[in-house]
Amino acid sequence: MTIKPKIEPYIILTIVAAVIVVIISAVLAAMYTDYSYPILLIAALFILLFVFMIIQQFYRRMYTTYEITDLDVVWKFGVFAPDEHLVPISEITNMKVDRSLLGIIFGFADLQFDTASAKIAFEITMKDIDAEQLKKALELIRSLRREMPQGSKMRTEPNQAQ
Repeated sequence: MTIKPKIEPYIILTIVAAVIVVIISAVLAAMYTDYSYPILLIAALFILLFVFMIIQQFYRRMYTTYEITDLDVVWKFGVFAPDEHLVPISEITNMKVDRSLLGIIFGFADLQFDTASAKIAFEITMKDIDAEQLKKALELIRSLRREMPQGSKMRTEPNQAQ
């Protein structure tokens, strides 16, 4: 199963912010005609920043991939020197679903995997995963864990969303 991050909410919010900046700058430029040039210049810089933010989201969508295979969870990212983080499914001890307010509104969440040998809090975090894909990923990992030998059982956290 291959999963890509959901970027649409971030793009929508960035476009809304850009429209608000354009409206506010147009009103301010009309009200303060002596300062219209600096006001419009600052607005143009904000619009340029918003354009870069949208480009960054497309970059993230194109060059970030999460894969769940029969044996591993793999996180691939990067362009010039792509990185790949791999966690064997047999070593996953915890899974945590983390939803932000924006994620609740737009229907996405982060899925965090933890292993006993983790040097940081979670070794792989699947960021901004669509709710339907998240549900399928959880079901797939749970079914793969059930098919494995009885060596280690995965513990799920109480606040995990279904």
